[in-house]
Amino acid sequence: MADKPVAGSVEPLLDELTREMATSAEPSVDSIMRHDAVTNALTEAATVSLSRALAESSGLDRVLLGSALVPALADALAPALARALMPEIVNILERLDAAESPRKEPVIGRKR
Repeated sequence: MADKPVAGSVEPLLDELTREMATSAEPSVDSIMRHDAVTNALTEAATVSLSRALAESSGLDRVLLGSALVPALADALAPALARALMPEIVNILERLDAAESPRKEPVIGRKR
């Protein structure tokens, strides 16, 4: 299968990282760099595998996969997106409130 080379390149990294974590009390710079390399390799392997699977799947399979992934992706991104957008949303709401609220005249100086 075509997936073997990608998976094969990840397995040694995972084995080495696991050994490092088992023997090391404190993470070293090297282990952190290996962890990043493993994360990148796993991400790449998953991307290639998913791309291949989507290319070979039927339209119905794609719809089913999308309907399963979209809610999970939305749930994962929602907190970060909300934190990033909150200040701007508050500013817009404050401007809208200021624009819509009528100017209040002082009670003493008001004409009848």
